[in-house]
Amino acid sequence: MQKTTPTFEQQLHFETQQYLAKGCRWLSVLSFILAVVIGITRLLNIPELNFTFTLISILPLALVSLYGAMRDFSLPSSQKINDYGRFYRYILALILCWITVCNWLILSAPFAQGKVESILHLMMFALSIAFFPVRRLLLFAVLIMSTYMASVRIFFFADELFFPIMKMLSFLGIVISGQQVIEKWFRKSIFKDVENQRLVNELNQLALTDSLTKLSNRRYFDAMLTKEIQHCERSGSAMSIILMDIDFFKKLNDYSGHQRGDECLIELAKLLKHQIKRPRDVCARYGGEEFIVLLPETDIAGAVEVANNIKLRLNQLAFQHPDSLVSEYVTVSQGAAQWQPGINAEQLIKQADDKLYEVKATTRNNIAY
Repeated sequence: MQKTTPTFEQQLHFETQQYLAKGCRWLSVLSFILAVVIGITRLLNIPELNFTFTLISILPLALVSLYGAMRDFSLPSSQKINDYGRFYRYILALILCWITVCNWLILSAPFAQGKVESILHLMMFALSIAFFPVRRLLLFAVLIMSTYMASVRIFFFADELFFPIMKMLSFLGIVISGQQVIEKWFRKSIFKDVENQRLVNELNQLALTDSLTKLSNRRYFDAMLTKEIQHCERSGSAMSIILMDIDFFKKLNDYSGHQRGDECLIELAKLLKHQIKRPRDVCARYGGEEFIVLLPETDIAGAVEVANNIKLRLNQLAFQHPDSLVSEYVTVSQGAAQWQPGINAEQLIKQADDKLYEVKATTRNNIAY
């Protein structure tokens, strides 16, 4: 009956997976567009470029980007909380393709350093946004790109070591600081969502549960009975209910006090929980001392067998009732009814109630059906 609320770790894992999947997708779209634009622009601006060499340099990036844009990264490869291997593999492939394109730009134009650095800055900025929930993945991607950018300055353009390395370290410091700030916001947001879900589930549970016995209440039972009747109408399967009433409960309250009466209700509720165990079965407190049981896929013979078991177990429980007129222990009168085509929930409950009244008017501590 109660909807399970995910834990913070479960929700964090789920939200992180979803965010990384979306990040990979729009990063792939961005890379594909940039690859096409770079290739066309270079061919138009530098006609002497070898078309085959240009295509070979751009094509891997375009294909990997297209693959990433079409793949559903949200599907986990395993149930491990921190398993992000598919993201590592894809980003490594994408970065290697970008390094290939940058090398091609530098080799095809002697003064392409500024454009290469602009592209690398753009990609590192995009990576920082796409992967901020997972610091290791973010650093893995950004460190490769920034190391490559520093290497380009040192080896291709003979810059001194100090400036490229300081630039790389400064960029990494900014990325890590920004990631820590955004990660805190991300975690707080998820924590609030989990708490809200928990509170909503608790409120729903309170609205559908009897506070004393912790059984379902009448509101929940009526809803489930209506649903099971609809199922029976479609499938033609059997379904029965048992309505029961504690014999001389008012006398128990008057003689032993209301606290003793509450104890009686709680003990009967525990007994019903142990007897009614199938997933679709429902036992509920239907009124003051009235309880009702819903038995899907059960005909009247099965319902009577369940009612007899309840009577037997209650007798074994031996809950003292010093003022009962039928036994020294607490007993219940029960009325059972089976659903028939064409009758609604109210009519079915009335049939069980009529049978319950027969027992109460004659023998008590018995079953009518």
